[in-house]
Amino acid sequence: MAKTPPNEDEVRELVGNRPIEQFLNPRSEIFRERRMKENPPSKEEAVKLMAGDANLILRPILVRGARIHIGFEGLRDERAYRDLIA
Repeated sequence: MAKTPPNEDEVRELVGNRPIEQFLNPRSEIFRERRMKENPPSKEEAVKLMAGDANLILRPILVRGARIHIGFEGLRDERAYRDLIA
């Protein structure tokens, strides 16, 4: 993703109807500089920022059909992980 960042349309498709906050990487420099935790961007602004700086996108992102998993936290639940890769 860092070598070939997604464009705005790809980010929009990935996010879909999900809350944009799920996709924002709180460890990224831009997240901290803009104090996004205290001042979350609009969905459209976040899409543009994510397309411009792939480090703002929380990873890993696993997609299987309509199911999607974002970040490492949920992978600690072994059943959720098995369901996703099954």
